Amino acid sequence: MASQKAASPEMQNFLVQQQAKAQLQQTISRLTDECWTKCIGNPGNYMSSKEQSCMDNCARRFLESTQFVVKYFQAKANTSQHSDF
Repeated sequence: MASQKAASPEMQNFLVQQQAKAQLQQTISRLTDECWTKCIGNPGNYMSSKEQSCMDNCARRFLESTQFVVKYFQAKANTSQHSDF
């Protein structure tokens, strides 16, 4: 079996950045799908003010909810790490 070298710090950083980009793209796609379905009745050449307002509110709520969940689980992870001592 060939020995494997540890990934360089640059490669590790690159992989972390690529994962973050993929997660962001996935979040944007999910946000777009959910808000579009909720707010846009019949697509036309432009969005009505009601549709624009709905999309804005939907996106804000989606992002706020996502941030809340991320912070909640980060806090839980930090608490569980500190309780191991």
